[in-house]
Amino acid sequence: MANIESKQIVDASAVGNRKIKLKAEKLAEILSENKDKEFFICTHDTPDPDALASALAMSRILTFLGIEMQKIYYAGKISHPQNRAMSVSLNLPIKQWTPEIDKQVAANEENCFFIYVDVCGPEQRNMSIPYSPEVIVDHHKATPTCKDILFIHDEIGACATLMTDLMLNMPSKGEEDGARYYCFDHEADGVRELFTALAIGIKTDTVDFLTENSTDYDYKAYKILTRFMQTDKFHRIVNYELPPYMFEYEKVAWENKEMNNPHFISGLGYLDENRGDCIPYIADRMMRLQGVQTVVIYAIVGDRVRASVRNASAAYDSEQLVSDIFGAGTGGSKPGGIGGAVVPLGLFESIANGDSKEEKAKLWENVKSIVESKFQKATKK
Repeated sequence: MANIESKQIVDASAVGNRKIKLKAEKLAEILSENKDKEFFICTHDTPDPDALASALAMSRILTFLGIEMQKIYYAGKISHPQNRAMSVSLNLPIKQWTPEIDKQVAANEENCFFIYVDVCGPEQRNMSIPYSPEVIVDHHKATPTCKDILFIHDEIGACATLMTDLMLNMPSKGEEDGARYYCFDHEADGVRELFTALAIGIKTDTVDFLTENSTDYDYKAYKILTRFMQTDKFHRIVNYELPPYMFEYEKVAWENKEMNNPHFISGLGYLDENRGDCIPYIADRMMRLQGVQTVVIYAIVGDRVRASVRNASAAYDSEQLVSDIFGAGTGGSKPGGIGGAVVPLGLFESIANGDSKEEKAKLWENVKSIVESKFQKATKK
């Protein structure tokens, strides 16, 4: 194994999850038994820094075990400016899932090995890759319905924490020269970029360790990673550049707002598909307003209504709030009150994508009326 240091300068127990050592050994065993297959590392449709970093870490584990036939996939879009900045700055080898790839896999499924990271299974709303995995690494509350899988799980702040611990606990490899080789090696090719990604994944998914599911486990992993990461790239990604349309739609959100502290709701109208990422960005921004505890930002994007919900009020369950406003099964929330929803327009899709300004204006007014009415009703409970 070229360019791999023959020592690991970080104690494998430094992060501290006792369950992970056994899981790491089992993972290494399963991967090695199937090393002649083609490996697909998959994450959810709109991968954030935690998902991107976790996928890259799994790729590192496979490479360490000598598995070269591997690819990283997602089925949606990388649209948020920070996610794009991370993908470009760290040159992440991640590709979009396509119908052509799906046909190739379907024709050779018995020789394919699927690993899911930062997502629990193909039945989840934000996972469109339809194949059942053999391995899942996830930190959410959901339980996989897939049978006979290796499920590596802990309800913590970030999946990147689990991946860091797995790398630390991967069994070492011996060589004929008597040297030992380790997966968590800060001098191996590309690993400093990986550590940078993992640190950003933990930082963003825990919102700087402020979410209710953040743990000492996350912080310990983060501290280890920051010792070896590329500081310049880390700061470039954390302080990512914003495209001008972000500011334009922030102005629209302010002009269209319905604000009655501690509640804030605003519709952005129609957005191009490649600008939908401004919805969560503006939701985060408006949560910083003095006195505001609950925010809903929504728009018609393509053939559906997309919304971001932020909630810091103890008066509402964030998951239930999303369901009450946008309907059961349209979205959800994760710890920290960060939620969202996607509602198909159904019969009205042709109007949203049509050329009639009058019909589109009427559709938007109907959507606006319904969403705001349900928001007011939900926040009066």
